[in-house]
Amino acid sequence: MPENIDIKLAIGLKPEQIIAYLKRKGYKISWDWEDTWKEAHTKAFTVAKAMKLDILSDIRNELQKAIDEGLSFQQFKENIKPILKAKGWWGKVKAKDVPSDFPLPADVDPEKEVLLGSPWRLKTIYRTNIDVAYASGHYKAMMDNIKDRPYWMYNAVLDSKTRPSHRALHGKVFRADDPIWDKIYPPNGWNCRCSVIPLDENELNEMGLKPIKGSEEIVNNLNPDKGWDYNPGKAALEFDITFGGNFKINDAQPDYKDFARPSVKDVEIRTQSPKKFPSIKEIGEEKFLELLKKEFDLTDSYYSTIKTADDDVALFTKDRLQHFYEKKDGRERYASYIKPTLQNPFEVWLSEYINEKGEIELRKSYIGLFKDKELNEDIFIVLRQEKDSFVFWNAFERDRNRIDKLRKGYLKYWK
Repeated sequence: MPENIDIKLAIGLKPEQIIAYLKRKGYKISWDWEDTWKEAHTKAFTVAKAMKLDILSDIRNELQKAIDEGLSFQQFKENIKPILKAKGWWGKVKAKDVPSDFPLPADVDPEKEVLLGSPWRLKTIYRTNIDVAYASGHYKAMMDNIKDRPYWMYNAVLDSKTRPSHRALHGKVFRADDPIWDKIYPPNGWNCRCSVIPLDENELNEMGLKPIKGSEEIVNNLNPDKGWDYNPGKAALEFDITFGGNFKINDAQPDYKDFARPSVKDVEIRTQSPKKFPSIKEIGEEKFLELLKKEFDLTDSYYSTIKTADDDVALFTKDRLQHFYEKKDGRERYASYIKPTLQNPFEVWLSEYINEKGEIELRKSYIGLFKDKELNEDIFIVLRQEKDSFVFWNAFERDRNRIDKLRKGYLKYWK
């Protein structure tokens, strides 16, 4: 990415791809930037010490606006600074005075002085999110075209600010499927401006370039900044089962009764059920997978997106399809319920989940209430954001009591 960041001038990438990337990210409350580690940053929007959901949402919304409208950093800063100042999230304060919905981490000295909002921090937030968004979108675009351009060239900005280790990689070509990209795909450090250029065989010959094989020595010489030795583009399309530990819904938050909503057992209106898929036992795994690919428009594409009722975007990939049917326990029959639940849900909740360390993560759940007229039975579907982001959805039948227990947090959408 160039030094003067203008998201709408990102070469070879449609702005809407970058816009969709940020909308897809979940939320995560964290005290330290290392709490949300490596690949998790591509899945959850987080700002260190933004410990209130409204403050975190304000920063994300203004950043989204900057990306949507192609605003400069200066415009972004002018828009968000007065909002953060008004909410007390600005300058240096004692840790105990940080605006927060959650207890101070046990290992943090409450008298310690910490920096909240500042021009420097805002620039880091703006730059990092746009750079990673660009990397994510550009990676998808290159993967879509990998058969025609199977070689990728590392491209550095050659000026006085370029790190010597990044300059040394400039012009080096590796195959697109070389594992080295899992370690050196840019950005691979704070304020890294490097990029990747896809090439075909003819372009290699015209430029007099030859692909080389990646090695541990090349990675060590690059020496990525702490927390940046991963591929942010690839990570945005994959599921990270190690994200944050074992999270369970936090019972200490408002539930449906606080929003004057009825129990689902008292709701008479149901959405008409779509036709269920046949089970894998009935038609076999291969035929079932073909039906699933067709359902999610993945027959000829690696990934697809679905716009949701709350103006968000759900992402599906071929790799993640296996997670849906691998148990072969019958839940695969409900694949046809995913789209109507995302696009016409009964409710959408943003709920707090807490792990054994007391860390808080925010996840979104879509609840669908259906009526199968042929069998005269109610079907309840919960599509929950997985541990890391809007990358996959788990659909299964729930009884009324269990549905109500999940209706906690912040009610984002209802009908």
